[in-house]
Amino acid sequence: MERTKAANLALLLIAIGWLLAFIGVMSQLGDPGPTVTHAQIEANRLRSFAALVIGVACLLSSLWLSGYCFAVARVRSIASAAAVMLPSMAIILSML
Repeated sequence: MERTKAANLALLLIAIGWLLAFIGVMSQLGDPGPTVTHAQIEANRLRSFAALVIGVACLLSSLWLSGYCFAVARVRSIASAAAVMLPSMAIILSML
């Protein structure tokens, strides 16, 4: 794969990764209704967990791609790494 295409792919994976991670976390907030069966609750939990895991995998893949393409596309590589690391650090620091 060309390194310039890898840099563009890293930026795309960041958008997809943060969106899926957000959906995975936010879909777990709140209590289910009293008429919702246990099977539906479990299916929703698994779907949310899958979205979260795929989102985190996209973010980690974009970090790897930004390191791979650093020699050719430095600005996009640094922007990709910052778009993953800065919000991640903000989330971690807000939990302390």
